[in-house]
This record gives sequence, C-alpha cells and structure tokens, in this order.
Amino acid sequence: MRKRCAWCKKDMGEVSGEADGQRVITHGICEECAFHLIAQGGMPLQEFLDGLPEPVMAVDSDVNVQMANKEISRLLHKDLSLNVGAKGGEVFECKYARFPEGCGGTIHCSGCAIRRTITETFLSGQSQEKVPACLRQIPSDPGEEQEVRLLISTEKVNGVVLLRIDEVELQ
Repeated sequence: MRKRCAWCKKDMGEVSGEADGQRVITHGICEECAFHLIAQGGMPLQEFLDGLPEPVMAVDSDVNVQMANKEISRLLHKDLSLNVGAKGGEVFECKYARFPEGCGGTIHCSGCAIRRTITETFLSGQSQEKVPACLRQIPSDPGEEQEVRLLISTEKVNGVVLLRIDEVELQ
C-alpha cells in the first residue's frame, strides 16, 4: 500500500496493510508540509485535523492528548478541546484509567494496543495501519462496562503522533 502526502502529493513510500499495492492513503502529511503548516504560519494543525473526514487526535510521547478533530469529538460524544493534556485512557474512558495508578500505570496498560502502537510509532517513526485494539470502557453515561473493538492507525508528524480511528465496534 502506498502512502502519499495529502497536501503536496509527494510519495511517502510503502506501508504494511492490504495486499493491493495500488491503494493510496491520502490522510498523511509529509514532514515538509507539516513544517510549513505549523512553523511557517500556514494552516494551523487544528484546522488541518478538522478538515480530515476521519476521527483523528494528536498525542504526545506520553499518550497525552494535544488536540483532536471534530470527528473524534463526535465519535466520543465529548468536546476534546476541554481534554487537552488528558491521558488517552481517560479520553476513551478506559476501565483501567480509573484505577489509582491511572492510564499507563496499571499492569493492564502494558498490553494496551493503543498505547503500544502510539509508543512504537514515536520510537520508530513508522506509521501503523489498521491495528486491532480492544478497550474495556466504562462510559460516564450510562456507566455500564462495555467492550469496544477498534482498528487504529498512527503516523508521526513533528513530535506528535496522529492517532486515527478507522473502525469502531461495540460488543
């Protein structure tokens, strides 16, 4: 599968995923365009994210939410601009984020596919495509535990990882 910058259309190489080598991913952004958008006073990253049709959030190396687009706010039924700096598990209402150790501090967190995928992308710089993840969620409303299955993708851009939610299935 080929990856292409959504802005300049520059080929950004191969990524693992479907066998169809002709499929092009256009949700990515190359380092040069990201620099232009952020540092050169071009389109702010928030505006770029809000222009994406997929639910996307930007997280730092500690899996703290830095910003999120309108689609992910709609998906999670909350204004994520009010959750800047919150841990990913808090935003996703993970059952284990409610433990005293918090998101990232429990024995369960070491097996979290969302955390592992984000961390791996930070360390390697390699994008991840449609990684399966399972979340034990206790929503604030109505408060009953549920299992949520996700497919997630990540991409590192200028010191943050963009986390995209490709699919969501409630169990």
